[in-house]
Amino acid sequence: MGEDKSMRRRLKALARVALLLLMASPASVIAQGTSEERRACTPDALRLCSAFIPDVDQITACLRQKNAELSDVCRQVILAGMNPSDSSGSAGVRGRIAR
Repeated sequence: MGEDKSMRRRLKALARVALLLLMASPASVIAQGTSEERRACTPDALRLCSAFIPDVDQITACLRQKNAELSDVCRQVILAGMNPSDSSGSAGVRGRIAR
């Protein structure tokens, strides 16, 4: 029973973090990339970089530093963003990381 309460607390905390991500300012949402890019990296951001939420710049830096621990799909997004020849025109994670 105590384990069930602990799991509920964790789920509630995770829901709060997700809500914080959704409540970010419009500029922050644009800086976080396309919906596909966000979908690819949100689990990794929550798992590896939750201490930096809601600071997009720090989350991005954290994801870059933890490259070896990223899921394959998020790693592809991060590596694509580091490619200076990216001409997708996306103002998302790619544009944010390339700065």
